[in-house]
Amino acid sequence: MSTPPTVMVVDDDEELARLFRELLKGSGYNSVSFSDPILALEQFKDNPQDYWLVIADLKMPNLNGIDLANRIRKNSLSVKILLITGFFDDEYLNSDDFKQARISEVLRKPVNLKELLRRVNELCYSNVTTQ
Repeated sequence: MSTPPTVMVVDDDEELARLFRELLKGSGYNSVSFSDPILALEQFKDNPQDYWLVIADLKMPNLNGIDLANRIRKNSLSVKILLITGFFDDEYLNSDDFKQARISEVLRKPVNLKELLRRVNELCYSNVTTQ
């Protein structure tokens, strides 16, 4: 039996981060959550090979989701990154930083939990590598 994928959830809303973590655990994933993107990045840097997917909020204090993704890319080109945002702003999504971050997918808030699980399954089990 293989080890289930490990998913990191990063959202400054602690309740939402916890909800996503528990949803993923209940669906058979290993999952960890952080409300501080700096702490999440430190944890990722310690073991980048452990993570299959990072779910990150776009708007967070200290480090937004795109900047977090770019820093993650310095440690792993293969991890998938799902960006969640309530502020679907083309300015962010058309920026050079967004393109360099190689975000795998963007999901709008409010998040439908069934849709989130469907996307997580697709990202973790697809054979498509991050472009």
